[in-house]
Amino acid sequence: MERTEFVYHKKTYNAYDAQQIVFEASKYKSELIIQDGNKRANAKSIVGLLSMRFLPDDEYTVLAEGQDAKQAATGLASFIARL
Repeated sequence: MERTEFVYHKKTYNAYDAQQIVFEASKYKSELIIQDGNKRANAKSIVGLLSMRFLPDDEYTVLAEGQDAKQAATGLASFIARL
């Protein structure tokens, strides 16, 4: 399992942001989970991502498992950090 951390920089978080994360996560074959403390969400599920509360300057973790796990974890973390 690969693990990459990122800081969320955007001041707001909405359904459009969640949709963009799902589109990006869907480019990878690995299973992708975004974690904040004890809360976890499947990065390929809009419903799961809408339940996450991304707050500015908070740190989150991307967990990836699968054949492209390293690329998926770093790629998705970078994408979200640049939103």
